[in-house]
Amino acid sequence: MDGEAARARFRPGSDTAVEHLGDEVVLIHLKTDRLFVLNRTGARIWELLSGGHAVTEIERRLLEEFDATRDEVAADVGSLLESLQSEQLISHDD
Repeated sequence: MDGEAARARFRPGSDTAVEHLGDEVVLIHLKTDRLFVLNRTGARIWELLSGGHAVTEIERRLLEEFDATRDEVAADVGSLLESLQSEQLISHDD
């Protein structure tokens, strides 16, 4: 990930509703009624993202909290952010 992407910040989309169910988070796109279920790791990424943390900070915290390598964390974070963006559940915090 290049420097600019690593410093990027995202925020929940204005059409995204969130429900917490135990360790999982359910995202609901209000215009399409599509549901997206995030597991414990995805829920933690969502929590950090919603808190205004940059991608690098999200990755740093996940490395401290989960038993995973830097490459695994970066791949998981990147993949989830890409999916959430493509479904219009998040947007860049410009």
